[in-house]
Amino acid sequence: MPEKELELLQSLPNWPTRVAAAHTIPRELRADEAYPFEPARFADVHVPTLLLLGGDSPLFFRSAIEAVHGAVSTSTIVVMPGQQHTAMNTAPALFLREVLGFLGD
Repeated sequence: MPEKELELLQSLPNWPTRVAAAHTIPRELRADEAYPFEPARFADVHVPTLLLLGGDSPLFFRSAIEAVHGAVSTSTIVVMPGQQHTAMNTAPALFLREVLGFLGD
């Protein structure tokens, strides 16, 4: 995470709660690594689905988004330029514009 992004997150009111929950991160990472993504399980998903991707996100996020997009036929990928994983914090106006636009305001 870029230093500027970390500083922004540390300035938010939910920072203490994030720090207090940090002990759960290893468990969440283990669960994520153990999850077998099976695209066929999503064949019956027909709900319009917005997949947001930061334009500066690491490759593994892009790969994951593309895998989900391939599995959910009604999904749409929107790339938010200059963003990483926390655009809701680093670019809230952009994030809201994409989400509200998808929802149809």
